Amino acid sequence: MDSNSGLNQGQSVHEGSVKPKKVNKPNNAFTVPTESTIDFFKWWCIFLKPFIRLTEKEIELISCFLKHRYELSKSISDEAVLDTMVMSDDVKKKVIEECKVTVPHFYVLMSALRKKKVIKGNVINPMLIPNTRETDNGVFQLMILFKNKL
Repeated sequence: MDSNSGLNQGQSVHEGSVKPKKVNKPNNAFTVPTESTIDFFKWWCIFLKPFIRLTEKEIELISCFLKHRYELSKSISDEAVLDTMVMSDDVKKKVIEECKVTVPHFYVLMSALRKKKVIKGNVINPMLIPNTRETDNGVFQLMILFKNKL
């Protein structure tokens, strides 16, 4: 709080009353066209790559898991059940087949994803799961906020 004006940082005086400072809308927008669900999840992981530092094969694997999680979420609303189903043997077999990896290579990749905290306690890290909704009409918005400490 500013001791001189009685205002909190980010507030301004307008016609005698205190009003919150208006937040500007994002001025940079990019459209990333995707042709399939797996393409969407690969792009999602590529955008997160600077934060989670995944190899191309790790991106392919976690994208495949995210795709299956999304498809299962259409019929399973309980998050705990959904997380269990995503890591079931049936889904793992599908991921191995779709990613064209051997079983030993799959487990090496899974170990790497655990070390990088992409998978925690046999569950995909919730911070890495995009918040998709059917009501968005095929549009997913990702907002990145940079907090400047200058």
